Amino acid sequence: MCSGRCPHELLRTTTAVITLALGVLTPLAAQDRTPPVSPDSVLALPELRVEVVRLRTGSVPIADVPFPVQIIAGSEVRGATGSSVANALAGSAGINFTNQTGSPSQSDIRLRGFALSPIVGVPQGVSVFVDGVRVNEADAAQVHLSLIPGGAVDRIELIRGSMGVFGKNSLAGALNIVTQRGMERSVDLEIEGGSFGSLRGTVRASETVGSFDGLVVGSYDRSAGWRQLSSSEERSIFAKVGGRGERTDGWLSYSFASHSIAGAGPLPESWLAGGALPPDITQPPADRRQLQYTGGTGDTFVPRLHFLSGRIERRLQEGWTLQASSFGRLADFRQSNDNISEPDALGLTHIRTLGSAAQVSYEPNDRLLATVGAEWTRNDVEIEIREIPNKAFPLIPPATTERLETDENNVGAFGEVWWRARPTVSFYGSIRFDYVDLPVRDLLDPSGSGRNEFAQWSGGLGLSKRLNQAWNAFASFGRGFRTPVILEVMCADPEDPCQLPFELGPDPPLKPVTSDTWQVGVRVAKPRGQGEVAAFWSEVRDDIFNVVDIVTPTRGFFTNLDRTRRVGVEASLTLVPFSRVPSLTVRTAMAWTRATFESEAVLSAPFLNGDDGSGGPADPNGPTPPRVEPGDRFPMVPSVTANMGLRYDLNETSVELTGAWVGGQFMVGDEGNDATTGKLDGYTLLDASIERRFGAASVYLRVSNLLDVDYHSFGILSENVRGPAVGVEPFLTPGHPRRLTAGMRLRLQG
Repeated sequence: MCSGRCPHELLRTTTAVITLALGVLTPLAAQDRTPPVSPDSVLALPELRVEVVRLRTGSVPIADVPFPVQIIAGSEVRGATGSSVANALAGSAGINFTNQTGSPSQSDIRLRGFALSPIVGVPQGVSVFVDGVRVNEADAAQVHLSLIPGGAVDRIELIRGSMGVFGKNSLAGALNIVTQRGMERSVDLEIEGGSFGSLRGTVRASETVGSFDGLVVGSYDRSAGWRQLSSSEERSIFAKVGGRGERTDGWLSYSFASHSIAGAGPLPESWLAGGALPPDITQPPADRRQLQYTGGTGDTFVPRLHFLSGRIERRLQEGWTLQASSFGRLADFRQSNDNISEPDALGLTHIRTLGSAAQVSYEPNDRLLATVGAEWTRNDVEIEIREIPNKAFPLIPPATTERLETDENNVGAFGEVWWRARPTVSFYGSIRFDYVDLPVRDLLDPSGSGRNEFAQWSGGLGLSKRLNQAWNAFASFGRGFRTPVILEVMCADPEDPCQLPFELGPDPPLKPVTSDTWQVGVRVAKPRGQGEVAAFWSEVRDDIFNVVDIVTPTRGFFTNLDRTRRVGVEASLTLVPFSRVPSLTVRTAMAWTRATFESEAVLSAPFLNGDDGSGGPADPNGPTPPRVEPGDRFPMVPSVTANMGLRYDLNETSVELTGAWVGGQFMVGDEGNDATTGKLDGYTLLDASIERRFGAASVYLRVSNLLDVDYHSFGILSENVRGPAVGVEPFLTPGHPRRLTAGMRLRLQG
């Protein structure tokens, strides 16, 4: 007996999901005999094109791209879901949101079993770019999507798979965010308010004078939060000026963001279930989900960002284009951690980044696009960790426990070619070389200083075949990688675990992570319907994982795993079934993902003391962490997710209903999949909105979590030291309850 992990069972499951996904696309096949819809019709979906090169020169029809690509228009970023990049990704196939901090501004995103997260210490498997500039932070490669102004986004391109030219962290793919340019003279105003003291306002002004254009976007967002110690305040400004000549095009942009975000974090399951509370909580709220665990000042994250970026493009001669870009990025992060078993920790991180990139592209016709380029980035990072007294440790004087700095240099060179060899057959190839020099200086203990160097090749190959005017099939292979970041290389010694996620010291070297990904799929694009089904298989070597110390659960270290694997199927479909007004738009997406360990290891799960997962000590002299075995599932990666959206447009009124279903997930700390506490339960969420337009103005009403479902967006096994009975149990982050938002938009032109 194979205990559910046999290859033939995996094959049967994959086949079943592919069959179901293809069934979703069957209605499009039936449309082949229907009269064509004019592309100019308001009921026709736009033809999709994607920029395949690193700095976006030229474009290729999506039917000729040999890997899955999703394009989200800026209007969807500022649509019914709210003005943020993270919200715009909701509903995409295979994307799942979890939330460790409890703040809506700091959601974790999982794609193909890899993470895109704002949490320091979470291994990052997605590279994120804004106008071609990498915004994975230099200290731990984390990504703060809240620092990207949603009101300035022109489009989002989600490229799935390791295709080479995007460089490190592109294990699951790359997220490329393109900001707007100024257009005709206009001013857009938006203001909204709603439940839990939320208030948001955005002003966007655009102008074009001759060959020059400009855009300014300012936004303010605040919320009192629905839980204790969960307020937030976010401010941002974005400005972009540009000029277009006969052969030259250039622009310069500036972003500023200053936030203050508090996160209430997870709560013990026993508290949520109505169990006994610690004595200091004398008047608990009627809704226990509102509680905050530590009873102290809570965790806060205060980022400040200045980001200056510019690009110039010059057509040299027929078919040849030179493009160059430069940027400077200053990010300061202040992270306060409220602790119980140790003094509070205050992390101060200062990141100064400079970079340039240049490429030459050759596009003699619409059948060939070739590009070569190079880029350089320097990251100057300073990290200081301070120990702060709290209620449990009131007599400890404030002190600096860690202080280090680095001047990291990254150099990369890349080449890429797309060639339509025949009218129905296209080839794609890319290759990239990266060199990373990461010296780290320990300013408190110079003996802890060290130097880390990494050199890595990556790239991809792909083939796309047009089956007929609407359908095409594709297949590709890609190798991706990520190098260890500062936090990981300085916290990799099992004999000297770090105070997570901050304390750093001299440790054994870590290897870069590499992934080999195979993808196959079919895609259909018709005037009133677009869909895609893709299957992937990723073999990951030397994956870096966080191991929690079995004696002191607030400490741990990072280590390489020999092998892990991600396999899955993703399907999406957009339909406009009727050729008349009123119109209906239907969007569906589903995914099956299996992320597994493929080699034995002793990992974090220190709270499951017995090898049987019973929670009882296997050794009376101390806890014994369970051993991860091949086939064990990754935590916080649901096997199945599904989404559906219905939008009904009737003259000046639009009504939208969206739903998401997330399957059960293993909790963090149960990497061995044998905890008696079971999985984090699956859940279903519904959102609804209605918008009414009155000429240049519109008003809207949005309800999130329409059915007021009581669900949990994150789970971790931990020791409940606040009791009243000390013991190990699940800690769960309560999902946001039903909330109501009302707003108004106004556009002034001329």
